[in-house]
Amino acid sequence: MTSVLDQIAALLTGAQSILIAMHVSPDGDSAGSALGLGLALRRQGHRVRWVALDAVPQRLHFLPAVDEVVGWAEALAHPYDMAVALDCASDSRLGAPPAFWRTGLPLINIDHHLGNPGFGTVNWVDSQMSSTGEMVARLFQHAAWGVTPPEALCLWTAMATDTLSFRQRNTRAPTLAMAHWLARESGLDVGEANRLIWDQRPLGEVRFLGWALTAMQVSEDQRFAWVAVPRARMAEFAIDESGVDTIVHHLLSVSTVQVAFLVREMAESGQVKISWRGKAPWNVAAVAQAFGGGGHVYAAAAVVGGALQEVTSRVLAALSGGACD
Repeated sequence: MTSVLDQIAALLTGAQSILIAMHVSPDGDSAGSALGLGLALRRQGHRVRWVALDAVPQRLHFLPAVDEVVGWAEALAHPYDMAVALDCASDSRLGAPPAFWRTGLPLINIDHHLGNPGFGTVNWVDSQMSSTGEMVARLFQHAAWGVTPPEALCLWTAMATDTLSFRQRNTRAPTLAMAHWLARESGLDVGEANRLIWDQRPLGEVRFLGWALTAMQVSEDQRFAWVAVPRARMAEFAIDESGVDTIVHHLLSVSTVQVAFLVREMAESGQVKISWRGKAPWNVAAVAQAFGGGGHVYAAAAVVGGALQEVTSRVLAALSGGACD
């Protein structure tokens, strides 16, 4: 019986020109997965173009070929045989304009988010995987493509960022085995890769972290920690959304804290993004779903209307109801 991996490998092998799409506001998993896959396909002689609605964050500019990522208008000026969506929990996360959907391109959907509706022509969705990067690495292995150091750096970045260097609850023995395969097969300098991923923060971002830790609030029972971030604070420290969103992990490092969350004013007036992180037995995806969002058991997000303080109060009220595994 033909597996979905066989089907995807065959479709990609038969396509001459391939469009590879990251999700809106690309993170390490989406960008790393997309760039790694595209580099491997290019090595095999395919024409590849990468697209994203938003710019790849500065923190990820060490990734090979990141300067080739274009917006949708430029991408759709060229013909393709196939499109691939990486790490997109829904079709809306692609950020693709109506013109893309009118092309009728066959679309391969590779993702690890709970609740992905299977919007592709071919869908490989596995919420047990640590990251979409791990899934793409498994495709490399299954198809016997091998892996070069630049490709491995991309996929290592995808896996490391979505697992917080293999510390999150999504890290399993097969995840570590796949990381070992990437390093062994490619000769990747793991220490240098980790330095590029974690130890290249802009000064403003580090100073912002200091402010955020000071501004952190903790519930009376010390189970919940949070921080509210107005746009003015982002401007003060000259940081973007990706620099803000990483601080929620630091809140969760407090020994007594079971759920940490960040509420951040978005550029759109009246819109607030909520990012949750949780420890077992909490299922923060269930909390996020109550706010119209989603994600993973250990990490989730939502965008809602309202003021920072009002949204914060709503989140605390939802947490008081509990959402455990």
